[in-house]
Amino acid sequence: MKLLSLIMGTAALCSVATLAEAQTNWFEIPPEQAESFADVGVAGVSRETYVGSENSDLIVLPYVNASYKGRFFINPAVGVGAYAINNSKFRLGASANVALGRDGKDTPFAGTSYEEEFKVKSGATGNVFARYYLPFAALDVVGTIPIGGDLNGARLDTLLTTEIRPIKNLRLTPGVRATFNTGGWLDTNYGINARQAAASGRAPVSYDDGLSTLGAHVAAYYTVNDDYEVVGFVNQSWLVGDIKDSPLTPENAGLTLALGVARKF
Repeated sequence: MKLLSLIMGTAALCSVATLAEAQTNWFEIPPEQAESFADVGVAGVSRETYVGSENSDLIVLPYVNASYKGRFFINPAVGVGAYAINNSKFRLGASANVALGRDGKDTPFAGTSYEEEFKVKSGATGNVFARYYLPFAALDVVGTIPIGGDLNGARLDTLLTTEIRPIKNLRLTPGVRATFNTGGWLDTNYGINARQAAASGRAPVSYDDGLSTLGAHVAAYYTVNDDYEVVGFVNQSWLVGDIKDSPLTPENAGLTLALGVARKF
């Protein structure tokens, strides 16, 4: 709850500046933002099974990036949701998304009799997010809590992203990210609880709230024609703090690559 209070407080502070400039209803979607579109396709994703794992997998996922009248949306970043505020200076919204888990065989304990103790079931997440447009970039703050699955605690991501158009039809959005996790979230992914300790014979491991990951990313959008777009994404993450020494982190970084093709509607 403290995490959600923090993000809502940040959103409210940004909103004050936005409201001072607005001449219409704060929650009204301006005509220039009230667009409707749908980009639908498929993407191949290569990623470590979790940041810090030495195992990776290749998965094929549907790609959907859609908006209805600037109010409702589906996108790969935060899932399915709606904007309370969406104007040229500020966005505030909420969404639901999928949180992928991991199998016990993806951890360093693969092949042991207790590997399944370290499985993390997939689930859903609820997100509250705010975006403030700076002159040179966009500042995003995203608060996440788990709904179902094995995840616990909460996560707060802060991102700074800009946009570059080096050639016609190509749009690049490079950025950086810092992720803060509560101890519950870190313990689920990188700790050893009492049950796992009893099964494996290892000492219990737990973590306090703190900064866990730094990252850099770039998305690329190439418009082939009026009907098709090629989308690419690269994300590099680095673990920071005590979790680098976790028994579940033989590596201290993780790379995600994605490439997709979408039909534009």
